[in-house]
Amino acid sequence: MLSNENGLEVYVDESGLSILFEELNKFIKFYKLEMEISSKEVFYKFSQNNDNFEYIFSNNGLFCDIDLKANNDEKFLTVEQFELNILLMGQFSFDYRDINKYRPHDVGMNKSHVSFSKGCFRGQEVIARTEHLSKKKKEILPIKSDDEANIDSKKIVTLKEISFEKDIFKLVSFIPN
Repeated sequence: MLSNENGLEVYVDESGLSILFEELNKFIKFYKLEMEISSKEVFYKFSQNNDNFEYIFSNNGLFCDIDLKANNDEKFLTVEQFELNILLMGQFSFDYRDINKYRPHDVGMNKSHVSFSKGCFRGQEVIARTEHLSKKKKEILPIKSDDEANIDSKKIVTLKEISFEKDIFKLVSFIPN
């Protein structure tokens, strides 16, 4: 989501476009807004160094930013490289199959993507209760598949699994013992 002189631009994968449009369409009539769909190539930049690098999120010493593709000299990551970078940052990469499946706490986005100090949003009461009344907090951790046995927890849930070259990486959720 970017704000500019034309208003607000929301960038979404084509697979989720109809879902987003359907959800936003319920509310725009109350605010006399218009929605316009256009196509742009967006790319993610990842770095281990944040010197002179603006970023939208960071974790585990990795930094990520998005930008619009300006020319054909810029190289895109493969889907596998992109998903691995997102996973190693401990971020959950949503697609259309994940709609209505997870709450922010389930995928570790309660700290980075939810504000508990402003405004209302759908599901706010459940999310706030989970944040303030939950006794044990879930941890979200990117791991190599071989490292799963080292986690001290009764139940480990694999949120995402990515094969890259000869290794398997996972984003797991668990409540520590």
